[in-house]
Amino acid sequence: MKTIQPTISQLRMLASLRGKQWMMLPESIQSFALAALDVPEKANSLNIQIEDFFELRPAAVMDADGIAHVWIHNALVDSCPAIYEKLGLCTRYSTITAETEAAIEQGAKGIVYHVDSPGGTVSGNVECAKMIAELSLPTVAHCHGLACSAAYKLSAGCNAIIATESATVGNIGTIMSWTDCSEFWREQGIEFKALVSDGADLKSTFHLEPNETQLAFLQEGINAAGDKFREHVAAGREAAGASLDPEIWRAGWYSGERAGELGLIDDIGTAEDARQYVLAMASR
Repeated sequence: MKTIQPTISQLRMLASLRGKQWMMLPESIQSFALAALDVPEKANSLNIQIEDFFELRPAAVMDADGIAHVWIHNALVDSCPAIYEKLGLCTRYSTITAETEAAIEQGAKGIVYHVDSPGGTVSGNVECAKMIAELSLPTVAHCHGLACSAAYKLSAGCNAIIATESATVGNIGTIMSWTDCSEFWREQGIEFKALVSDGADLKSTFHLEPNETQLAFLQEGINAAGDKFREHVAAGREAAGASLDPEIWRAGWYSGERAGELGLIDDIGTAEDARQYVLAMASR
C-alpha cells in the first residue's frame, strides 16, 4: 500500500465537483477520490483533505499579545445554511458579531479584521457595520484580497485600514439586479399574468417585469441604501483622519498607492503590520 499525491489537473477535476462533496460521508471521500482518479493500484491515502476543495474560513483567535483576529471571508450574508459557512463559501454577519463579542469578553486589547470578501447583502450589513464602528477598543481592517462593497463598509468602521499592495478595495454603492426573461418566454408562447389587490401596485414587482412605477420605487430604495453607505464610509474615514477623493463615490475599486491617494486605506502593509497598528493604539 502506498501514498500517492494527485496532480494539479486531477485536483482541479475533483474540485469541479466540490459543490457536492459535502453531501458525502467523511469516510467516503477517500474511496470516491480513488475511483475518480482511476488509481491503478491500491493506496491507503491520497493526502486529500476537505481543505483541498474549499478555502475554509478560520475561526477567530486571540494571539499572545491579547489581539483578537476575526475573518471577514467570501460572500457576506445575513443567513445561510451552516454548512456553507463551515466550507468557507460565506460569512454570516452574526458570526462576525458573535466572534467580536466573544473577543471582548475574553479581554481582547484590540481586534484585527482580516478581510477578503467581494461584498454581500444589505440585510445584516447595516447592523454589523454599526457594531464595528461603535467598538471602544482599537480595530484595524487588514485587506489581503478583496475588500469591496459590503466588505469595505465593514472595514470603514475600523480605526485604520491596512491593505496589501495587490488588494482591491472600494466599490462603494448598492446594486439590485435581475434577468429580464420576458422575451424568452414570449418566444415560447408563454405570458405571465398577475392580479393584485386594489391599490397594491407594487405587489407584482419581480412577479412580472417591473413597470416604470415599480422601477422608480426600486431606484428610490437603492438610492437610500447607497446614501447610507456613503455616509457610513465618510464618517468612518473622517474619524480615521483620511481625506476622501470624490472619485470613490463612482463605486470604482482600487489597489496599492492609488487606494491610498483616494483615502480608501491608511497604509500598505502585511497582517503583522496591521497587528502592530492595533498594539500601538492599545498601548496609548
